Amino acid sequence: MSEILSVRDLCMSFYTSSGEVKAVDDVSFDVNSGEVLGIVGESGSGKSATMLSIMGLAGSAGRIKSGRIIFRGQELNSENIKTLRGKNISMIFQDPMTSLNPVLRVGYQLRESLKRHNWQGNINSRVIEILERVGIVPAAQRVNQYPYEFSGGQRQRIMTAMAVICNPELLIADEPTTALDVTVQAQILRLMRDLRKSLGMSMILISHDLGVIAGEADRVIIMYGCRIMERGTRHEIFYQAAHPYTKGLLRSVPNIESPRERLIPIEGSPPDLLNPPKGCPFVKRCPDAMKICLTRKPEESAITQTHKYSCWLEAKNNA
Repeated sequence: MSEILSVRDLCMSFYTSSGEVKAVDDVSFDVNSGEVLGIVGESGSGKSATMLSIMGLAGSAGRIKSGRIIFRGQELNSENIKTLRGKNISMIFQDPMTSLNPVLRVGYQLRESLKRHNWQGNINSRVIEILERVGIVPAAQRVNQYPYEFSGGQRQRIMTAMAVICNPELLIADEPTTALDVTVQAQILRLMRDLRKSLGMSMILISHDLGVIAGEADRVIIMYGCRIMERGTRHEIFYQAAHPYTKGLLRSVPNIESPRERLIPIEGSPPDLLNPPKGCPFVKRCPDAMKICLTRKPEESAITQTHKYSCWLEAKNNA
């Protein structure tokens, strides 16, 4: 598969009145054409901050300190991303009610993207077509309604329509099923799967729900404390997990085959990113922590060509 997106050594921080908050620390990954890359992690692990950096939407407080983001061989910057955003790379945000403008009709908001990117064709027809494609019917009537007139699942469908209306090559979905009931979650995921296949899109799927990632992703990245802890194929992550944090996440998920088995939570709290640890960000919660973990960040070690993790246990086991 050909490479569509390459992120290399990305470091990004938010600058607040309290000081610098390190949000992304030395993150590197690739997205191949036609694949789904899943990114998993707790809140504050750097998942969304990485995607906002790619989209150039980190805001005035966010600053990319170092690293490169390359899309189709072109290095992205604050200028050229404006041309690509919405057309070649699109993003579905977490909360559709706050992402949609409440005082503008949904049809107007969908037309904006087409006008911005000089859509060649009938704009109104395209809006009706994409709304029907995502299941908003009768589209000709509902196109003139406001966001508050739709249910949560319908608003997520509208956000999906807005993201794919220009036929992007890469779709970033940031927690697309958050706050939706299980039935609607399944409908949204099925819709995104169908759109991805029919449009030939690649996708980055961000979630804290391991079940969603297990069902949708080809490869998986595990993030914690603004760093990548482990990466691999779906099978490698879910059946051959190597990093203590990944193992902890998997132990905290209910097992339907052993309903009486007690869940084992990960004790402690995520690191303070205003004062990040010098060593491994997971050190204070890790059952296998060693002295070196306090002072030095581990290098990434390869288990296979596709399966890698960042942990000093690898060095200890090979000593």
